[in-house]
Amino acid sequence: MSSINSKNSEKSKKSGISVRSFIIALVIFLIAHIVMSVAIIDMAKKALREQVEQRMLDVANTAAHMINGDELKKLKAEDKGSPEYQKVYDTLRSFQDSIQLDYIYGIQQLDDGSFAFTIDPEPVDPGEWGEEIDTTDALVNASKGKADVDKEPCEDEWGLFYSAYSPIFDSDGNVVGIVGVDFNAEWYDKMLDTRKLVLIIMSMVVLTTGTALAFIVHTFMLEKEKKVIREKFEQTLQREQEQEQELGSARHLAYTDPLTGVKNKHAYLEAIERINKGLADGSVKEFGVIVFDLNGLKLINDTYGHDEGDNYIKTGCALICSRFCHSPVFRIGGDEFTVILEGSDYNDRQQLLSEFDRVIEQNQSIGAVVVSTGLEIYDRQRDGSFSDVFERADKKMYERKCYLKSMK
Repeated sequence: MSSINSKNSEKSKKSGISVRSFIIALVIFLIAHIVMSVAIIDMAKKALREQVEQRMLDVANTAAHMINGDELKKLKAEDKGSPEYQKVYDTLRSFQDSIQLDYIYGIQQLDDGSFAFTIDPEPVDPGEWGEEIDTTDALVNASKGKADVDKEPCEDEWGLFYSAYSPIFDSDGNVVGIVGVDFNAEWYDKMLDTRKLVLIIMSMVVLTTGTALAFIVHTFMLEKEKKVIREKFEQTLQREQEQEQELGSARHLAYTDPLTGVKNKHAYLEAIERINKGLADGSVKEFGVIVFDLNGLKLINDTYGHDEGDNYIKTGCALICSRFCHSPVFRIGGDEFTVILEGSDYNDRQQLLSEFDRVIEQNQSIGAVVVSTGLEIYDRQRDGSFSDVFERADKKMYERKCYLKSMK
C-alpha cells in the first residue's frame, strides 16, 4: 500500500513539474512574441510612413512633369484666361478632381527668397497670385531642384496639412516653378493608423494561433474567426497591390522623358544623390560619365520647325542608347544627354566611345545627326563628388564640339 502511494506521489510530482514547465514556456513565448510584435510594428510604421510620403511625392512629381516649364516661366497674374494660363490651370484641376488630395497649386519663388501662389485651381477659395506662402524646409528643397515632403503638418487658413513639393524645370534644366500638393493631416494619420491596425491584427492572429496550438485548442469557431481575418487581410493586401501598381505607373511618368523615353532630369538628380552617398560611405568604387550634346539643333528648329527638331533629338538619343545599352541614359536638357557608365559599358568605354565617334564623323559627312561627346571616369585621388567628374567630361565634350566644327 505504501508502495502504491509512493508511486502516485511521484506521478503527482512529475505532473506538477510538467504543468509548471508548460506554463513557464508559455509565458516566455507570450513575452517574446509581444516584444517582437512591438519591434516589428515600430519598423513597419516607419516603412509605411515612407510609403505614404512616396505616394505624395509621386502625385506632385507627375503633376510637375506634365507642366511645360518654358511656357510657365512667361506667365504673369494678368495672363489669367489666356490659353497658356488655362492649360496649366486645367492640368492642376484634373489632379484635384481625380486624385485623393485636398489642394494642388502652383508656387513661385520671389526675389527676396519667399514663396507665393501662382495658379490655384481651387474653385471655392483659391490662393491669389502673389499671395505669400509659409516657407518650409521641403519647399526650399524643391526650389533647389529636389522634390520633398513636409515631415510635420503645417496649419494655415485652409486647415492642417502635410504638403509635398516638386520642382518644374524648363528645357534648360532651370527651376521655374513648383507644384504644391496638400494632404489633410487627418487623412495622412488615418492612412498610417489603418495600416498599423492591419499589422496589429496580423500580430494578434499569430499570438492567438500560437496560444491555441499550445493548449491544443482547435475549435470550429476559432477556424471560422481565422478565415474571416484571413479574408480581410487578403482584401487589404489586394488593395495595397492595386495601389502599388497605380503608384508604379505614376512614378514611371514622373521619371521618364516624354519625347525620347529615356530617364529625365528628376531621375538624373536622384542618381547623382545615390552616387554621392556611395562615394561618402565607400560603397561606390568606380563609375564613368559621358556628356552628349546634339550639334545644330537650334539651326534645325529655326529652319525646319520644332517637329523636325524633335525628330533630330529622338534620332540622336536612339544612337546613344544603341551603343551604351547597359547603362542608364538621361536627358538633362533640351539637346543634352548624359550616360552614367556601369558594368560592361564601363569596362569597354574607350572602344564604345571610339565606335560612336566614328559613326558621328560619318554622319557629319552625309548631313545626318551629329553628337559631340566627352568621357571621364571617377578618380578617387582628386574627385570629391559626381560634379567633379561631370565638369571634366563636359569640358571634353566642348573640345570635341569645336573639333567637329573644324572638320566641316
